[in-house]
Amino acid sequence: MKGFSNSEKRKLKINSFGNGFRQLSLLLSTIDDAALTYRSKGDVWNISEMVIHLADLEATAYVNFRRAVAEPTEGIIAFDKDLWAEALPYYDQPMDASVRLFRLLRTSNYLLLKNISHDAWLHTVNYPEHGQISLEDLLDLYESHFERVMTEIQKISANG
Repeated sequence: MKGFSNSEKRKLKINSFGNGFRQLSLLLSTIDDAALTYRSKGDVWNISEMVIHLADLEATAYVNFRRAVAEPTEGIIAFDKDLWAEALPYYDQPMDASVRLFRLLRTSNYLLLKNISHDAWLHTVNYPEHGQISLEDLLDLYESHFERVMTEIQKISANG
């Protein structure tokens, strides 16, 4: 993104974030049903469980982005993905509702980020694992996590 202003870079990040559901939908459309629950010996989660995790993560992002805008410097929510997967039996749930939930939450998060004031981007929050971070850093963390999960889904679907 060399040559772009900070404002232009942020706009590109927000647009990329906003395309998350489209990216997920396109990827899932290439995967047959049997591969959704395939798990090799090396895989911790199957694709369906990863999609459920993405919806849970987007739900926390929904709260955390709003907290960063409305209550800067306060603490935000982090969760233990493995505890959630076990306690909220991801392995026993169909992913369809999570796909729809992800779509709604991602759209709402995108609209918030797209429409907040320039000053709101200066806000920081206290993220338990990372300390005090900016709203833009928070966006970067969610986006990089999403990209890692998408890469993992692609890897599993290629092996399944």
